[in-house]
Amino acid sequence: MKLHAALAHALATQAQAPLFGVVGDANAYMVDAFARAEGGRYVALANENGAVLAAIGAAMLSGGTGFATVTHGPALTNCVTALAEGVKSNTPIVLLCGDTPATDRENLQNIDQKAVILSSGAGFEQMRSPETALVDLARAVRRARSERRPVAFNMPAEMQWQEVEYSAISWEVPPLPASRIEGEALDNAVGMIAAARRPVVLAGRGAIDAESRAALLKLARRIEAPVATTMRAKNLFAGEDHALGVYGTVSTPAATEAIMQADCLIAFGASLNFHTTAQGSFVEGKRVIQVADRAQDLGANAVADVAILGRPADVAETFTYWIDEAEIPASGFTRDLPAQGLDQPEITAAKEVSEGCVDFLTTLDRLNRILPQARNLVTDAGRWMVRSYGLLTAPGPRDHVTTASFGSIGLGLASAIGAAAVRPDRPTVLFCGDGGFMLGNLTEFNTATREGMDLICVVFNDSSYGAEHIQFRDKQLDPQITLFDWPDFVTVARALGGHGVTIRSTADLDALPGVIDSRDRRRPLLIDVKLDPDQMTMW
Repeated sequence: MKLHAALAHALATQAQAPLFGVVGDANAYMVDAFARAEGGRYVALANENGAVLAAIGAAMLSGGTGFATVTHGPALTNCVTALAEGVKSNTPIVLLCGDTPATDRENLQNIDQKAVILSSGAGFEQMRSPETALVDLARAVRRARSERRPVAFNMPAEMQWQEVEYSAISWEVPPLPASRIEGEALDNAVGMIAAARRPVVLAGRGAIDAESRAALLKLARRIEAPVATTMRAKNLFAGEDHALGVYGTVSTPAATEAIMQADCLIAFGASLNFHTTAQGSFVEGKRVIQVADRAQDLGANAVADVAILGRPADVAETFTYWIDEAEIPASGFTRDLPAQGLDQPEITAAKEVSEGCVDFLTTLDRLNRILPQARNLVTDAGRWMVRSYGLLTAPGPRDHVTTASFGSIGLGLASAIGAAAVRPDRPTVLFCGDGGFMLGNLTEFNTATREGMDLICVVFNDSSYGAEHIQFRDKQLDPQITLFDWPDFVTVARALGGHGVTIRSTADLDALPGVIDSRDRRRPLLIDVKLDPDQMTMW
């Protein structure tokens, strides 16, 4: 078969996932074969950056690998921000990107594609020849999965119509075997746990599988320690006794009090970045045990007293076994804590705001309760984000797609399209700011319309670049350059094929449940929440 058809067949039979993309002359025939001849699910995005973000959103929600495709030159350079987001969020995707023919020296779209890709931190895999193409693609997929980052598969355009013999090449990465932990590190860790009077068991994104959850809960109950999660593992322990919720900068006041009392942190699958450690204050004065299944995650941020390389579930089970063998008494820490309520955020009374606006925190809390509870949750970035992380909920950690690992605004809607594509059985709810909506999300709103997606986009609209606005106010400077007279977002949503509603008062909020219940689930719904930039919550 032709090479483009062989690549399409490999994707259709082995990816088991949608393909997100923007077509050009170097990938169009492969995409056509994938969608038309192979019957694969192809989602056409409006922008190449959006294609990569959709693959990231799909991978985050499914726990699998995302797939995206673009052509060469400017199409690839458009992807750099999304690739960096995927790298920093440890999300495995494969980007099949075309490349200009090596013989076409004067092609307008020539660029050193390998240099572009590597600059983002993503991996690069070259399609070396038509004969090796399927082997090269399989290597790109295996690398993405094992390295937990985007890998670009670079496809020279002149090879697409070459004849090849098709053969299935395995894309599978063998799972890690059970970890056998022994030696000095184990002795030191068990000794620290035995000596701790107020230990905390922490789960990160690398410990959200069911086996790890059960093993961590078993350990926590044995030593009578409260459980907590990083932001990207939020709700892993929802409903359990002595659950602190998020450990870090968005911890509740009650959880923060317990964290500050703790003398030992036992972290599984968490990189212990500055968000989790609250700039180091949440590990200061504590013995820290860090467990991860990748060596590069150990000591990358906060430096632990004991670092153990192994599967979180196996290590937690080993800790529990030796604590039982040594007949180590429980710490008793949870006896001093309430069983429930530690993870519940406090909502302050509504502030006085300008006419035609609503209070941010009380509105956020009501939206969290009004919007469908069985949902795919996607959060963009912006000034509103930090308090939202503490308040917004999803059924579990796998159901929340975050898009702020690179600190960029405007990445949410494309990521939400990816989430909606892999979980169309329930609504996808995106929260973003007005700046993020105009910067990147507007581009893909019509994509959700074309795809008939049940997507609800909440725009926190304070008519400003909020992060910059607050800095100008803090320095007692005029924030005029941070303010914007945006178009009416509901009118824009309707023009792009969706529908919308504006929230200017508590009466509008009271009417919102009826709007949500009667929405057309084949079109995106935009909720424009009017906010006062001078009364927004602090970082």
